[in-house]
Amino acid sequence: MGTVIRTATVNWEIRELTSVNEFLDHLTLLLDRCSDANLIVLPECFSLELLSLDPTLEGSRVPTHLAKTFESIVEVLSSFARRSQAIVVGGSHFRQVPEGIHNVCPVCMPSGDVRFQAKNKLTAYEREEWGLTPGRGLQSPFHQVGLSICYDSEFPEGPRLLAEAGMLVHCVPAYTETQRGFQRVRWCCLARAVENQTYVVHSSLVGSLGREPVPSAVGTSAVIAPSVEPFVERAVLAETGPGEGVAVADLDLDALLAARESGDVRNWTDRDGSNWFLMEP
Repeated sequence: MGTVIRTATVNWEIRELTSVNEFLDHLTLLLDRCSDANLIVLPECFSLELLSLDPTLEGSRVPTHLAKTFESIVEVLSSFARRSQAIVVGGSHFRQVPEGIHNVCPVCMPSGDVRFQAKNKLTAYEREEWGLTPGRGLQSPFHQVGLSICYDSEFPEGPRLLAEAGMLVHCVPAYTETQRGFQRVRWCCLARAVENQTYVVHSSLVGSLGREPVPSAVGTSAVIAPSVEPFVERAVLAETGPGEGVAVADLDLDALLAARESGDVRNWTDRDGSNWFLMEP
C-alpha cells in the first residue's frame, strides 16, 4: 500500500430481513459505498441482523446458529476485496472451531488471502449467555494495519504489542448497546491513538432487534488521528452520524511518522517505562 491510505469506516444499522440473501445484499450495498477506499472497516457482530429471521432464537443457541453463515459472509467479503483491491476488515462473526465458538474478524486481502483474528477479551454476556471461547494471541500487522475487536481495545497491552510490531493504522470493529459502552470504546480509541501515535478506525453497529441480544446498539464510526500537529485539533478526521453511513478519510503515513519524530510531544518515542516504579514511602 502507498503512504496515503484512503480509509472507509461503516456505521451499520440493523434491518428487518425476509431472507439471508437480503442480508448479503445489505452487506454488498455498504461495501459498494466504500468502493474507492483502500481499507474498509465493518463493525463487530453485524451478522446479528440475521436474527430478525428467527425471533424465537435466544441465549446460547445464537452463536451456533449464526456460525453456519460464517463462510458465506467471508466469501462475499473476500470477493469484494479481490475485485476492489482493498483490504476489508470484515467486522466479526461467530466461527465454530475445535475449542468452541470464537468471535472472529476475517481480514480479506486483495490477493485473496484471508486472515482471522479472534476476540481475546470477552464480556460477561459473551461468556455467560453465549458461552463463547476466548481467542489467544494477535495477528501480526498486515501492511501496517492492526486489529482489536471492541472490548480488546480497552486494554492497552494488545494494541501496544501491535504498534511495536509496526502497526500504524489500528482498526476497532465494535458493537456497544449503550452510550456508556460506546463512550468506553471511543475514549479508548482516542487513548490508543495518543499513546501509540497511530491512526485508529472505529466502526459501530447501530439499531435494534427490539430484544436480546440486540435490544439496542448505539454509536458512530470515526477515523481518528493522534492529537498532535499536523492533524485537526479535534483529532477526528471523519465521522458518521448515529444512523447508517460511511465516513472516509485519507491517512498519510508519512505525516504520522513525522509527527512521531518531531512533534511537541512524542508519546511513541518517550514510551520507555524504565523510570516508572513505586518508590518506598
